[in-house]
Amino acid sequence: MGDLWWTEEDESFETGDVTKIVQEMVGRKIRLVSSHWSTNSRKEYLYFPDLGWSSKRGMVLSWKDEVQEDILSKSQFLVEAVPNQEDQIRLISVRWSTNSRKEYLYSPTIDAADERRMVLLWKGKVQEDILSKSRYVVEKVPGKDNQIRLISVHWSTNSHKEYLYSPAIDWSKKRRMFLSWKGDVQKDILSKSRYLISID
Repeated sequence: MGDLWWTEEDESFETGDVTKIVQEMVGRKIRLVSSHWSTNSRKEYLYFPDLGWSSKRGMVLSWKDEVQEDILSKSQFLVEAVPNQEDQIRLISVRWSTNSRKEYLYSPTIDAADERRMVLLWKGKVQEDILSKSRYVVEKVPGKDNQIRLISVHWSTNSHKEYLYSPAIDWSKKRRMFLSWKGDVQKDILSKSRYLISID
């Protein structure tokens, strides 16, 4: 399992802004670890299981149990730059993509509940609509140089940020849902939207 992207000994990440963080991530393979739900003895990784939401959409979940090689393989993201946007990225599944097809994490027009949107993996042909809904702004967590939040560019407005987060909602005994919050942003959402970056 990987180490954090930046540590307290790395001054460039202690003082670097979001643009610097994005530049360092682009083109690299990373994993996202829930800061809210992880403990000193267990990391809770976001991952892409072999579970389909539909024929062209795959699930994105958070693994709550012991981490094994299969989970580590399915939790790898390749970070892609968004042209002309220094604070935005796209995330591609390393496990499920091929040389001819990229499978993007994206926020579709599919609600999980009134204030929650599904976050899925697009398995079909990539068109402009998918590229728009797969854009995320990287936001640093204040006072935590090794933690970030991800905000949907497509669905956010000047007055409202739509954060990706890991709620207290289970998909199964060992899996937690991974969603996008459409409602008012409160402290609980800000806590559950914090993620550590790890790399091999």
